Amino acid sequence: MRKSLLLLAVLLSLGFRAAADEPMLSIFKENYITTGLPLNTRPNWDTNDLTFQISLKFNALQNIGGKDWDLFFAYTQMAIWEVYKPSNPFKSNIYTPGIYAYHPFKTGPDGVVNDILFGFEHRSNGYDGALSRSIGCVFATYTHTFGGCFTAQLTGRFGIGSIYNDFSFEMLDKYQGYVNAGLCYHTRDRRLMVSASVTPLFKGDIPANINAEIAIRPTRSSDWFYLIARYHYGYDEDQLDCAVPDVFLKHMLRFGLAIQPHRLSHKLFF
Repeated sequence: MRKSLLLLAVLLSLGFRAAADEPMLSIFKENYITTGLPLNTRPNWDTNDLTFQISLKFNALQNIGGKDWDLFFAYTQMAIWEVYKPSNPFKSNIYTPGIYAYHPFKTGPDGVVNDILFGFEHRSNGYDGALSRSIGCVFATYTHTFGGCFTAQLTGRFGIGSIYNDFSFEMLDKYQGYVNAGLCYHTRDRRLMVSASVTPLFKGDIPANINAEIAIRPTRSSDWFYLIARYHYGYDEDQLDCAVPDVFLKHMLRFGLAIQPHRLSHKLFF
C-alpha cells in the first residue's frame, strides 16, 4: 500500500500525463487523492476518511490497420483509508485490471468529438470468504462532445458478480448497475470541469448511485494539476457496502488533488 501512495505522489509531483501523442505508459482514469466527511451522519474520526485512486494504461497496439483503433491494458486501484482512526486501517481496496479497445470517430479543433470504448474489466476487493466481492463484465461506452464545451457519455455493461465466493447477479442488480450516464461541462482550455454521473439501480433500495465533481486548474502554466471537490452517494464506491444488512450508505463530500486524463471519455467512464 505504501508503494501505491508513493506512486501517486510521484505522479502528482511530476505531472505525468497522457499527451496527444501518447507514450507507451500513460494515465487512464482520473488519478486523485481526497479527504472528506459524510453528509448523512455526524462527522467524527470513525466516519471521515481519505481516498485515492491510481489508474494507468499500457498502450499495446495503436492505430491498428490504419483505422485509428487502439488496444490497451489498464490497471486501476481505488482505496478507502480510515486514516483518522487510531490504527489508521485501510477499509477497502478495489483492484480493476482490464483490456480495452478505443476508437475515435471524429476529431475537431477542440479535440475528439465522439469516440467509443469497448472492454472487459474485473473489479475485486481482494478478499476471500465472507468478505469477498467481485464483478467481471464486458461493456461499451459512447462519448460525444457538443460545441467543444459539453461532453455526454452513455455506458452499458453486462457481467456477473461474486458474493461470499458464490456467483450472483445481485452485485449488478442492486448495487453496481448495468447502465451509466455521464455529463461534463468544461471550458475550452479545460481549466474548469464540472461533471456528474448517474447509475440507475432497478432492483436496489435506492434509485441510483450518483457521483459529481468540480475540478479547477489553479494555474495556466500547468495543464495536469487540479483542485477537486467530489460528491458520492450510493453503493458503488466500496464493494464491502454491497450485500450487507443495515449497511452504512455512503453520502460523502471530499476535497483534494487530481491529475485528469487526456481524454474526457476516460474521465467520465465509471
